[in-house]
Amino acid sequence: MTKPEYDIYTDGACSGNPGPGGWAAVIMHGDKKEEISGYEKMTTNQRMELQAAVEALKQVPPGSKVRLHSDSAYLVNCFNQGWMTRWEKNGWLSAKGQPVENKDLWEQLAELTTKNKVEWIKVKGHSTDRLNQRCDQLAREAIVGAGGAENRENKTGYAGNEEACPGPDHYLSENYSTMNDKAPGSKTFSVNPKKRRIGLLTGGGDCPGLNAVIRAVVKSAGYSYHTEVVGFNDGFRGLVENNAGLIDDLAVSGILARGGTILGTSNRDNPFDYRPSGSPDYRDTGLDRSGDALKNLDNWGIECLVVIGGDGSLLLAHRFSELGVPVIGIPKTIDNDLPATDVTFGFDSAVTTATEAIDKIHTTAESHHRVMVVEVMGRDAGWIALHAGMAGGGDIILIPELPFDYSCIVDKINERNRWGKKFSIIVVAEGAYPAGTGPVYKTKGSMERLGGIGETVAREIEIRTDMESRATVLGHLQRGGSPTSYDRILATRFGFKAVELFSEGFCNRMVCLKGDKIDSVLLEKAVEGSKQVDPAGELVKAALAVGTSFGVPLEALS
Repeated sequence: MTKPEYDIYTDGACSGNPGPGGWAAVIMHGDKKEEISGYEKMTTNQRMELQAAVEALKQVPPGSKVRLHSDSAYLVNCFNQGWMTRWEKNGWLSAKGQPVENKDLWEQLAELTTKNKVEWIKVKGHSTDRLNQRCDQLAREAIVGAGGAENRENKTGYAGNEEACPGPDHYLSENYSTMNDKAPGSKTFSVNPKKRRIGLLTGGGDCPGLNAVIRAVVKSAGYSYHTEVVGFNDGFRGLVENNAGLIDDLAVSGILARGGTILGTSNRDNPFDYRPSGSPDYRDTGLDRSGDALKNLDNWGIECLVVIGGDGSLLLAHRFSELGVPVIGIPKTIDNDLPATDVTFGFDSAVTTATEAIDKIHTTAESHHRVMVVEVMGRDAGWIALHAGMAGGGDIILIPELPFDYSCIVDKINERNRWGKKFSIIVVAEGAYPAGTGPVYKTKGSMERLGGIGETVAREIEIRTDMESRATVLGHLQRGGSPTSYDRILATRFGFKAVELFSEGFCNRMVCLKGDKIDSVLLEKAVEGSKQVDPAGELVKAALAVGTSFGVPLEALS
């Protein structure tokens, strides 16, 4: 777009949703600046955002080049992603066949944007941009008009008076007083700091430490940054279905030591490929309901979405960031396979659970002179198996990074028998597999999940030796229970860092641990690739040094 003839900033505000609302716009044309605002006694925030854009564009002569700045991701994306065009062609019906809300305003916007060349630009809500701040102030002042005070429309004369703009730290509440409103009979209010608002959800599989992160986000947001937290229940499903509510300090009291997540989670709900709850076949084609998610974020007045999750959840978070939603990711997975952080919370707790199980299995293995196979989680990475196997004294550790050879496993078992050790412990990652084959999956309906390699290895051991063998699958035990002290501390540090990044204006990043320091990386970098065990790394070398076998010839590790 060539240099615009008009720069327009718009904003809307609503005291309750629905409730009294105000809209405002600042129109720049050369050296001239005009401010307009208005109100409705009962409305919604989205309607006020739309009203501001409509009224501002009405002030522009047809055929003008306009750059319209809005902090509403929903409004901007409706144009930049072509949603409004699709609605108009579909008779103002949504993808679900339902009437589009505020159809009257959308029709006016459609007409106004065909008369002018409009470039829509998303600005950060409550940013340091003075014009964005001024719009926010004017819209909130207009709410007083909805309550019966004088309505201040079509103001001019603000140009050059930058110091008069107080920025985002003024909130219209029951005690608000405008700077200039001295109209007889107007209500008297006082100034209170305005609370900002962030959204929070937990996605993917559960793990110990999720509640510790939620607690850290809510407490640090409230105590240190005067920010409210809206929690979306059941992961991205809650974001699409608007199943959400404010989380306060009382709600997170006592949850530090609790496993799971008080918000609930899901690893099957993709807003860009969304299926109704209880869909009989996950292979069915879903609907793109990202627009509903954006609308809900906008209606809640959320400035940034904090997503706690693993690679799948963070990939979805990144897709929302590409739509203009400010996002901060917090890495969660017991698998520890995210490359942008040294450690993910939940990993230490899972390793501790697996280690304790191996300790207990040792006693029955030794008593019955058996080979005991313990299958642990980890997907395509062997971090849990390696750490728990080393901590629990596993004799053989099988990981996906080193496809194994049964003959090497048998050689190790026979070697231990010659030394008088009549039992062996094998720790196998769920994604491990024999060389020349592939991982073992279990099928349930249309879903395939890793699992079954433990039983397969146990059967092969009995066939290839004269020793009795048993398999134990730890499964979801590794996801449950109270987080370790390490995970509680790491989760708390991650949660605080996320809020700190938001307060400093840094979004579209993922918090991470680098060495002993909490840092952050670009979200797009955080979802690149997978972190796997280095077969030539120090951990593997240490395990080999104490006699552990990885089911492969030693030359394969050199």
